[in-house]
Amino acid sequence: MAWTLVTGAAKGLGAEISRQLARRKHNVILHYNKSRKEVELVAESCRQNGVEAALMQGDFATEKSTLHFCDELLDQFETTQFLVNNVGNFLVKPAPETTLNDWHVLFQNNLYAPIALINALTPSLIRHKGAIVNIGVAGLNNQWSDIYSTAYHAAKMALWTATRAYAKDFLSKGVRVNMVSPGYLENAVDLPHDPSALPLGRPAKLAEAAHWVVELLGPEGAYITGQNIEVAGGVRL
Repeated sequence: MAWTLVTGAAKGLGAEISRQLARRKHNVILHYNKSRKEVELVAESCRQNGVEAALMQGDFATEKSTLHFCDELLDQFETTQFLVNNVGNFLVKPAPETTLNDWHVLFQNNLYAPIALINALTPSLIRHKGAIVNIGVAGLNNQWSDIYSTAYHAAKMALWTATRAYAKDFLSKGVRVNMVSPGYLENAVDLPHDPSALPLGRPAKLAEAAHWVVELLGPEGAYITGQNIEVAGGVRL
């Protein structure tokens, strides 16, 4: 049985990605940290599509805890074919106010944890000709100079660089690696007071962003790798 791992699957975009994958008949591994009740509801929704939905708790706050999760994942699931690196802390702070510890936390969750998971799953992904989708943020394609959430944006920029590097390295191995980058999602904690002022007059729906993740993992995305699809409605264009 092949599996698809979605990190941060208990709420928001991760939950919507998981539900859409289940509708496409993916057996899903739903990662969560503290939101056990919420992820159980997501799992129940996924199983209604006739697929398996397994739960895995994991804390990505440190290298040690992340590698522990990777070890448990490999012990329990030998056939992971797809990976969605959705989890990632968000912080609204300009660079001069961002502490060194803030930088460590943002890079640990948004860069180091995804890389650890990719490295751990590489043999399985190659065996099963799988695919990876990393979640980014709008503005990466334009190398946007962010003074609003600097450390978060920098970590996502680093993840975009890694996404392209892995995509190129995996070309001969049959594994595709892409990124989907939202702008303002409907559940964003920093949604503008007047969302109608956004370029297209509204934030993105979770379903709209999740759709492109699922497409990139499916046969429709079989010839796409090393790309970043912005679901941002013109934000930071």
